[in-house]
Amino acid sequence: MAKSSLAIHETLEIHEIMTMKQACLVKAVAVRSFVKDETLEKLIAQDIKDSEQALNNLQKLLADHEGGGSHE
Repeated sequence: MAKSSLAIHETLEIHEIMTMKQACLVKAVAVRSFVKDETLEKLIAQDIKDSEQALNNLQKLLADHEGGGSHE
């Protein structure tokens, strides 16, 4: 099966999403150490895990389509 390619604007959108997700991840990691409430700490820990997974998925998506961008 042939690989589909991402248009330039799609690649840029993914990069924008990754930048925002990375900023949120950095903040979550930073504030986690200050949280006293156990429930909130668990929510932040889950958010960190989910954000890391989302970033990995987005990086894989870009890698899978690397070099195949359409210029339409």
